[in-house]
Formats: sequence, C-alpha cells, structure tokens
Amino acid sequence: MATRPISLVLLTVILLAVIYLVAFPDGGFKLFGSSPSCATGSTASSAIQLAGAVDVRVLIGIVTVPGAYERRALLRLAYSLQPRPVRAVVDVRFVLCAVDKEEDRILVSLEIIAHGDILVLDCTENMNDGKTYAYFSAVPRLFAGSPYDYVGKTDDDTYYRVASLADSLRGKARRDAYHGYLTPCHWRPEKQYMSGMGYVVSWDVAEWIAATPALRDDHDDWEDVNFGGWLRKGGRYKNVYNEEPRMYDYWDREMDNDVNCFRHEHTPDTVAVHKLKDRLKWARTLHYFNATQGLRPSKMYNVDLQNNIYRV
Repeated sequence: MATRPISLVLLTVILLAVIYLVAFPDGGFKLFGSSPSCATGSTASSAIQLAGAVDVRVLIGIVTVPGAYERRALLRLAYSLQPRPVRAVVDVRFVLCAVDKEEDRILVSLEIIAHGDILVLDCTENMNDGKTYAYFSAVPRLFAGSPYDYVGKTDDDTYYRVASLADSLRGKARRDAYHGYLTPCHWRPEKQYMSGMGYVVSWDVAEWIAATPALRDDHDDWEDVNFGGWLRKGGRYKNVYNEEPRMYDYWDREMDNDVNCFRHEHTPDTVAVHKLKDRLKWARTLHYFNATQGLRPSKMYNVDLQNNIYRV
C-alpha cells in the first residue's frame, strides 16, 4: 500500500519538472504558451499583422489567486466568445504570485498545460502589498522583443469588452497614458486615480515602473490609490483618459443600492463592468451583451433563453 503515495509524489515531481522546463527555460518566469485561450486577438493576429492592419496591441493581466479555478474557467469562456476586436490584438492573462499549496501546484500546472494563459510572478500572494508592482515591472522584460502599446491590470470580478477597450485606446497617446475610470468620481482632480476595477497605461509607463525599484515598497494604501500616486510623483500623470460612464459597477433593479456616478445599468457602449461577484451577475451581464448568440438549434436540446428554459 506504500507504493501509491510514493508514486503520487513521483508523478507530482515529474509534472512540475516538465512545467518548469517549459515555462522557465532561462531560469525566470515567462508568459506561457503561444496561443492562449484568453488571447482574444491571437488566433487571427498573425494574418492581420502581416497585412499591416493592427494599430493597437494591448496586454490585460487579470489579477487573481491560485484557488479561483471556477472564476478563471468562467472568464476564459467570457473572453474567448467575445467578437474579435477590429485591427487590434488584446491578449488576456491570469496573474498569480508564487503557487505554494500542494493541490494548487498540480491543478495550476494542468491549467498551464491546457490553456497557456497564466503568468506566475515572483511574489507572495497579496492584494495591496506589491503584486501590482511585480506585474507591471515584469512585463517589459517578458515582452522586450515584442512590446505592446498598452499594458493593463484588472480584477477577476471585472468584464472588459475587448473591442470597446481597443476602440477607446485607438488614437490615444502612446506615452504617459493612463486610462480607466477616475475615482472618486466628480471630486478633486488632484486626488483622483483610476479605479482598480481596471486601468491601462502606455508601454513606457510599464518600463518606467520596471526601472524604478523604489516603487516596490511604496504601498501604504489600496493598490489603485498607490498606482495613481506613483504616476503623480514620477511625473507620468499626463495623458489621462477617463471612461466614465462606460466603465462602472454592476447594478440591477433588484439591488438595494441606488444608481450613482459609478454604478448603473448596462449600456451598449460599455468598456468594462465591475463588481460581478456571483454567477447571477455574470449571467445577466453576459446575456445583456449577447454572449449566447452562438447557440444554435440542435436535436440535443431545446432552448428558450428569454424564459430561461432548457429541456430535451
């Protein structure tokens, strides 16, 4: 009976060794895979780039934790089924710190093999204690040979509509750009910052963060507050693009909260929706944006989405 646990340990070691050799060939971490499932522009991007049509390239990092398997599965579906952005490449990656639990080491390794869309940073998992710095400072090194125009960070309860995001960035400054939802809304401009629901900066800002190690320990507040403070102190708070009301928190008529400047019903020109904390909010959001439009009649099922009825 002792051979079973020994075999399991051996299998674990072999699997992690393979992942390490594939993912860390130079002794560091890197972006996994060449055609990840969440790279919304990747499958068509090669042909588009050869034709010279791509005019904006964006990397979005979804900050999440190793154990959030169901949320990552949902996000993969939500992003992979979105319409392709026109003349744009928007690559979406999940951002984790070091994976230390036994079950997560194995299961995250399987995700990496299957999907190739996970970036593992050299940090201890946290929200406001340096993970944002670790992400933005790593990106310029990882993609030095093929830089993006813009680099973004978002939460795993936010749904970006990638075509709208690309359109909102098209024609914007490519230096010292800071894009998102300014909060507190309609307040003192000198105190505002982009909400952590999702913000995007130009590539040069990410390079500046990577070249400014003092920022590593400059985090005495919420991560989005700190990030805005970095840009102000570093003289990079210049080309600021506020996407209100196209970026907002989720709201529906069953909620007790009132509509306000940052929380309202869905709109067709949405860039991002935040506070999708449960399946129902995700389902209603995806239904509003016609995520199920690819569902076709079949003898395997009958479906009436309007009445939420599925029957064989």
